[in-house]
Amino acid sequence: MDIRIERLLEALDRSSEREPTDLPSALQELPAADLMFSPWETWILIGLVRHRERQAWVEQVIRDRLRGGSGNLAVAGSLGHPASTPRRGPIPGMPEWEYRFHGRGCEFSHKVDGDVIDVDFWGETADYFDTYFYQKFLESPRRPEPPEQRLRQLYSSTDSVTIAVADLLACGVLVPLSDRSAHPYRLAEGVNHLAAEVEAFCEKWSHEPKRLWLAALIGDWPAADSAAVGHPELTTITGPRAAQCRENQWRRLQQELGVPYRNADALRTLADLEAPFLDGCLRSTLQGQPSGLISAALDIIGKQDDSRWGPQVYELFSRINPEGDLPAPHIWMTSLKFLLRHGYRLAEVTAALAKAGRTELGEAVLLALEHAPALALPLIRRGLLDEAPCDRTDVAAILAVFNTPWSRHELYQALDQSDEQERTADVRAAIMESGDEIARQLVLDWEERNPHENGVGSYVEVGGQMLGPFFTFGEHALRDRMSRIRWEMNKFHDRIQKLRGIIPPDLH
Repeated sequence: MDIRIERLLEALDRSSEREPTDLPSALQELPAADLMFSPWETWILIGLVRHRERQAWVEQVIRDRLRGGSGNLAVAGSLGHPASTPRRGPIPGMPEWEYRFHGRGCEFSHKVDGDVIDVDFWGETADYFDTYFYQKFLESPRRPEPPEQRLRQLYSSTDSVTIAVADLLACGVLVPLSDRSAHPYRLAEGVNHLAAEVEAFCEKWSHEPKRLWLAALIGDWPAADSAAVGHPELTTITGPRAAQCRENQWRRLQQELGVPYRNADALRTLADLEAPFLDGCLRSTLQGQPSGLISAALDIIGKQDDSRWGPQVYELFSRINPEGDLPAPHIWMTSLKFLLRHGYRLAEVTAALAKAGRTELGEAVLLALEHAPALALPLIRRGLLDEAPCDRTDVAAILAVFNTPWSRHELYQALDQSDEQERTADVRAAIMESGDEIARQLVLDWEERNPHENGVGSYVEVGGQMLGPFFTFGEHALRDRMSRIRWEMNKFHDRIQKLRGIIPPDLH
């Protein structure tokens, strides 16, 4: 195993000792920054050691209170959910916690603190981690404990956790389930017994006066340098080492900019760390083909909100096809919004709204209502019956929030143009939300003319037991149409309140 894990284990052992009386000398004697794991790796490792205990707790609660078993979930997935327990609900005897079975796992969420602990089971163990689930946990606590606080400081975007995980896998501290995939993974044998040591370290970390020495021990020199502020005899030691940590991380992240699937995370982390060469990375990225990396670059530029990026963003915008393959429509729309916000070539950019592509018609409608109402109705009419379900939902929800004569007319007209159940599901839901009895009768009449046999779902026999029902995506779309439209209406509500007086002209 990597020599750095031995140094980290030694640091955890030393953390139980008294702080040195001659702190400057002790700091000088500690290993240099490049001889330890980076703080970004060290804290992910500490976090995973603690999270293994949480996952084991989830497994125990499923067994003791929900009549389930990790083995059944691991082998049969959704077919292995306990038959006598609802798929979701409050945990018996633990009313502050709710559970939700899904696939081969189960999610626990705390109603007050917000913690979300989600586990997929592999074999008879809860030892394996899913990076997405762990990212979700890091974002969830309303009152994070000190280790999670430090991770949030290091990772303002938890997307970047993937890079530390990849490095820990590469050095053998994390072990994948199989050679074919890095997902899922568990702690290596030499690390998974550290729960007591890590817990003791984290308890000490919660006491701020002890933090400088503890941070230095594990190689978190940026944290040590922050704790040393006001003590020049210490910052002369911690400052250069903190700078070295950041420079090492910059170089490491630069290597990832050419790696698919991780390059966007690397770029976001470079932005978080305020790398001095960030602008150059952004400029070269904007010259590429549509990708998640370009989306990340636009997100960073959007947060900077600096008009100096106008020419580069316009060049990207002008060569992207809004009807192209994903993520081209999103990149085109994100570029357009930036240019609108900064008034760059305003007339030309505003007129381009008429070209908005699939998956972005809802946003295009709102922008048209805000900047060019004459363009709104053609976009609305395209969106209500568009092939992309998200367009149909967004545009129907926008009109439902308006709930004015002109918006209801557009919904009625779309309903009259189609006899397809799925294609009109959102239109019908939006009409029903109007609260108007005549409008409701229009929907009932349409459904009488276009009857739909309610799906009862399909059943599967497993071990002599019939499990189900299981519904197709289309059936789910029809069954969930009201809740879906209300969710989207809530999302758009505040923005539309500022537009209520607008009546888009019908130019045709």
